[in-house]
Amino acid sequence: MSVVVGVDAGGTATKVVAADGDRITGEFIGEPANVRIADVDDAAETIARAVRSALSGADPAAVFVGAAGAGRNDLAQTLQRALTVRLPGIAIGVSDDARIALRASVADGDAMVLIAGTGSIAYAESGGEKYRTGGYGYLAGDEGSAFSLGAAALRLTLRSYDGRAVRDALAIAVEETFGATGAQAILSDVYDSRQPVRKVAALAPVVLRLAGEGDRSAGKLVQSAALELFDLVKSLVKLANLQERDVPLVFSGGMLAENSLLTYLLETRVANELPMVHVVKGGPAAQFGALALARGLLAHA
Repeated sequence: MSVVVGVDAGGTATKVVAADGDRITGEFIGEPANVRIADVDDAAETIARAVRSALSGADPAAVFVGAAGAGRNDLAQTLQRALTVRLPGIAIGVSDDARIALRASVADGDAMVLIAGTGSIAYAESGGEKYRTGGYGYLAGDEGSAFSLGAAALRLTLRSYDGRAVRDALAIAVEETFGATGAQAILSDVYDSRQPVRKVAALAPVVLRLAGEGDRSAGKLVQSAALELFDLVKSLVKLANLQERDVPLVFSGGMLAENSLLTYLLETRVANELPMVHVVKGGPAAQFGALALARGLLAHA
């Protein structure tokens, strides 16, 4: 059999799985490699290094990479060329991370995926066409994402220092997470970080936990995030013309990995407003979708 490799190169980590036939031969988790945030060559080097670590000396026949930020064709093609240099003689495919997340849980056919990790995007494949809403990155979009939720908590905390917001449990939790108190100390911690997006996104689990415990400020932020994420799905259904058909919606990404107030609010809105959509949760990790697409590269070689 031929060894194939699937890679989920995200804003939080690069996750790799290698397989020989149906047997998993290696897995590895490395540093993040978001091509929209990092230099493409740096991202390619991170991905190639993670692939080699998962292979432990084996020679793969194909590698498929789903990369956060690679929804732009020019970035995907540039990343593919950079990987070809670093992994010569191997069939290499590249897409954005939405496609691999979808195909990890739904092997084929019309389907949608909602990703809420460091960033956010909704993606669908229908009738052989691809559709997406959101996914514009942390500067211009990523509503409802871990970064967006963390940034909202950070803003509330900073506002509390000059009396524009209440200093409450959420503000205290933000301080504890950063290990800093006061606006200047927190701002220094964020802006001096090598990975400020990742650092801010790390606040999201704190907000979700407090919201689940009934904290009012955290609850409001989570409600806002749920509305933004649902809007991505609702718009995607219309864009892909899926209003009249039963279609699966895969939940993917760290924000949707476990049941929480966020997933409850999302599922409730989907059930009430999009009854033809059925939510798929707890599926395989996105790198296994990339693994399936790597097998597809060999099948079409």
